[in-house]
Amino acid sequence: MMKPIPYTALLAALTALPVFAADRSMDPEAMDPRATMEHRSIGEGDATHGDTSAGADGEGVINAVDADKRVVNITHGPIPALSWPAMTMDLPVVESVDVDGLQPGNRVRFRVVLGTDRVYRITAVDVAP
Repeated sequence: MMKPIPYTALLAALTALPVFAADRSMDPEAMDPRATMEHRSIGEGDATHGDTSAGADGEGVINAVDADKRVVNITHGPIPALSWPAMTMDLPVVESVDVDGLQPGNRVRFRVVLGTDRVYRITAVDVAP
């Protein structure tokens, strides 16, 4: 014969379930790799990146180009050197890069460098043939 469970224990167990479910949202396997992330929040105050002053390379596809603002929206694969997952994001482009040659749908290899203002910028980009 089973002993009855005190109501307080049952109530405590049921109220804890949402907390455990909320923790799943931070599980990397539960995250959508296509999620859009705002680039300024990535790595701010985070010492896990190591020395990224030389930049890091990535590969992706251009979704949109705003030549006036010198910003591209790009969907890129993981960039392990920055601990970035695959994602879609807006990235500013330095003046020396010709944004007029970039079109939505272009597959590209690019280099991003963290500026002294803590903003990552594309400093080089090559369109795949």
